[in-house]
Amino acid sequence: ERGEEWRGAASSGADAARAASTCLAGSLFVSSLGLALRQRQLGRQPRRLQAAMRGVGRNASAAGASLGGGAAAGDEDAVDNWIEEWLLGQDLPQPLKPILGSTAWAGFTAALAQMFLIGALGALGTFLEQGGPPEFYAQKYPEWSGIILILGFDKMYASPIFYGLQAWLAISIVACTATTQLPLAKRAQRLLPLTSSSLRRKGSFLVKVDCCPALSALSEQAADAAEAAAAAAAEVQAAGETAQRLLQLKGALEKRGFVVRSDDDASPTKLAAQRGLVGKFAPMIVHLSLLLILMGGAAGIIFGSSSEVIIPDGDTANMGKVLDAGRRNKGPLYEMFNPVKGFIDTTQVRCEDFRIKYRGDTGEVEQYYSKLVIEDIKTKEKLAADEIYVNKPLRYGGATIYQADWSLDRLQLFIKNVPVVVPLKLVPDESGLRLWAAFLPLELLQAEDPGSVKTISKPDVGVVLVAENMRNVQVFGSDKKLQGILRSPLASTTAIADKLLGMPVQFGETVTVDGCELRLDRVLGATGLIIKNDPGVPLVYLGFALLMPATLLSVLPFGQVWAAVSEDKKGQLLISGRTNRNQPAFEDEMKAAVITGLA
Repeated sequence: ERGEEWRGAASSGADAARAASTCLAGSLFVSSLGLALRQRQLGRQPRRLQAAMRGVGRNASAAGASLGGGAAAGDEDAVDNWIEEWLLGQDLPQPLKPILGSTAWAGFTAALAQMFLIGALGALGTFLEQGGPPEFYAQKYPEWSGIILILGFDKMYASPIFYGLQAWLAISIVACTATTQLPLAKRAQRLLPLTSSSLRRKGSFLVKVDCCPALSALSEQAADAAEAAAAAAAEVQAAGETAQRLLQLKGALEKRGFVVRSDDDASPTKLAAQRGLVGKFAPMIVHLSLLLILMGGAAGIIFGSSSEVIIPDGDTANMGKVLDAGRRNKGPLYEMFNPVKGFIDTTQVRCEDFRIKYRGDTGEVEQYYSKLVIEDIKTKEKLAADEIYVNKPLRYGGATIYQADWSLDRLQLFIKNVPVVVPLKLVPDESGLRLWAAFLPLELLQAEDPGSVKTISKPDVGVVLVAENMRNVQVFGSDKKLQGILRSPLASTTAIADKLLGMPVQFGETVTVDGCELRLDRVLGATGLIIKNDPGVPLVYLGFALLMPATLLSVLPFGQVWAAVSEDKKGQLLISGRTNRNQPAFEDEMKAAVITGLA
């Protein structure tokens, strides 16, 4: 039985696919390989139980007087295996025959190839920058830019190749379920008692138990009518004895979780038992979970949207317009069929406060936080509020808001005790260092009342302010030399004060430059958010919730046991069985069941 093949899948979707594709494909690759290796052990199981069970018939006969009431006791202690009973009663649909060579393109080898390719493309998409302009790839990957753009690897998770592989995987999962797993489950539902001649060929072991040894000798020695009558009476007694033993065996198997069927409830001559039917149905649940994951990813790509936005501290952004922009990803049917688009269009997000937490020893960014408020656009009614940070998003109305980036927006200064707001602008830097700068005209600094200055005659002469974080601002005078460092009142001074010790620069909340006193009140930042609407997320979560337990249940052993009165020898029971996992342990368990049930 080599049909229990697990199919790997990658969760598609512009962002979720990066991690889910590689992780899911890799984990199920290992699971499938392990299952295949275990299945190769089938058919090579030892037939050692018959030797171990020699003498059970003699022990059972010696204890014949203590058999009364054994069946009733077994019934009282039987395990309520309602799951197996429920699965046995399910009417499964008719399996399909292999079509168009599906045993090849939907088989185990094909599944490994699909999972490997999806995982490889997912890893490549993680390594390769996504969504860049063509000139970016031409500059950074001059030899490979043509291939990257032609194959669509600049948008890996929306490329035709990635879509095609996922479609192939989904079709092969359906084909495998309908042509392989479904027939295996239906065959496992056939719980029918077998005759003694049939069970000899079914099981991996055979046990013979003589319930009435004296019967054989009496039958052989019957020479006249009186002895024949005694032999006939002994046969009747043996029939009752074997029926009683079968009832006891039934109770012993039920206590071990088996579902048992017999040809007669009161006086059986044969019975069949099985356990682990869940393990035969679980692979179909695994396939269903993989399909749900694929469907969820496809729903996110087709009906979802994802965009990024920078919101200055205290400012707002229309969530509907941000998603309509679709700067990161926008499904072709987002505007037509997205179920929550109308609701999102009536809301806006406001950044009440943005702050950055720095490491005290190095000054590096440790975490950044945004206090966000979701409001109704027309009434300004507060609908939701929370403080988010990296890995802690805000969810509301079908939209998820992630903390993804940050920027510096403006400086609040005092020039000669006159409050001034100075906007900051990002300075291009090829080294990757992020710097923001502002310019203060010298005429503004030297005026008696900076607030009364209306025009600037020399716009190229003045003071330059440079900031790379929300704690300190470097001040360069009109001579282009560093005059001092303004410290934010909210920042700690210990780390930078130690570095500036002995240097001829001013440091503090106030700095004098070109004869003018500057005082820093606050450095205001801007939060970088990713707003995403993905209607497929619930399907992805449901798929993974089913995948994990179903994968574990798929490795449960499926065991079958048959017992029948011998057709060749009266008063003798034949017991046989088999399992698809750990045959030695199963034989040991059956040995204990036969001894406790028949002794």
